[in-house]
Amino acid sequence: MFGKNAHSVMIDFSDKSYRFFEPSPNRFVEAFLHWVNRKIYLGGSSHLIEEVVVINPEVVGEARKHVGNRLLFLPNHPTHSDPPIMIEVFRQLGLPVSFMAAYDIFLQSKLNAWCMQRTGCFSVDREGSDRKSMKEALRILKEGERGLIIFPEGNVYLTNDRVTPFLDGPAFIGMKAQQHLGVDHPVFAIPVSLRVTHLSNAAGEVVDLFRRLALEVDEEYLESADHVAEVKRLGWFALKKVMSGLAKPLDGDVGDDLASELRNIAANLMEKLESELELSAKEGEDLVDRIRAIRRRIHALRIADKPTLADFKARTLAAEAMLAFRLLSYPGTYLEENPTLDRMGETIQKVLEDLRSAILPPYAGRRALVRFGEPTDLAA
Repeated sequence: MFGKNAHSVMIDFSDKSYRFFEPSPNRFVEAFLHWVNRKIYLGGSSHLIEEVVVINPEVVGEARKHVGNRLLFLPNHPTHSDPPIMIEVFRQLGLPVSFMAAYDIFLQSKLNAWCMQRTGCFSVDREGSDRKSMKEALRILKEGERGLIIFPEGNVYLTNDRVTPFLDGPAFIGMKAQQHLGVDHPVFAIPVSLRVTHLSNAAGEVVDLFRRLALEVDEEYLESADHVAEVKRLGWFALKKVMSGLAKPLDGDVGDDLASELRNIAANLMEKLESELELSAKEGEDLVDRIRAIRRRIHALRIADKPTLADFKARTLAAEAMLAFRLLSYPGTYLEENPTLDRMGETIQKVLEDLRSAILPPYAGRRALVRFGEPTDLAA
């Protein structure tokens, strides 16, 4: 739930200095990259997506008859494969789209940045107020040459069957664009349901995940135990391992209400961080909003020209903030409510990824099912 060292932009916060990457779409490069995505990338070991099924493409076709390409698509974000899946979806629909993407993805390599920009992607600083990104998003919606995709959950949560609360940014962008355009030129916001399922029951692969997690925390996998209880037990040992690494030993065994225990641990971490950073939480403020305020302060301190915190101290505070964020990202009784193999695999994979601070490749072949929701006319 947990982890300390950042290896992947989808797993950890970034404290690299921000620079804006603007979109530079090129239809020939874009067509070639769409072919690579469909023929090579999606089915490769990083994704194992063997099929992308768009259930109701007519929703987008009808929307385009009314507003052209002034469309804001808002997909859930259940897996690390969502961007290439969405690229294939809109290739099938013949609709050019641009993505708003975290800037640290562009910093992975110059080739990666170049390819993303040529397919219409642009960067956003999730840690601060990014006026350039906001301006670009508004331009895309107002000009209406391409659709715009924003993942409103903001992060990958590895929960196919549950959506986490949306951030305010996408709604603000859509309404601001509509305000500029006026009611005679409507923008449609379209929710997108994205679900990735395994093509087989993958029971053997889930057992392998159990064994990998047990090995990571130096425990024995109790194969005969209740599977939900075993996930909770091994996950608790993973948390104890991380807390020990932060010099915050955690005593006792996992309790009956694990979700409440995780929230309490996160809340205690945040209170300490707010005290050290001289931040005051507003009464009734959501815990996730509080952790984002903490992260913004740490981020600003770490990238300042004259840092006021020693590097070790800054890294320690960043690790504690990341741990609090991860603890809050566990969706309560998600597994207990419906302990399917898919949910079991998702939960164990999330624990392993948080423990290692690294993305794990999928463990079996998958199919992506995509359904468009009812468009909302923002002019109305």
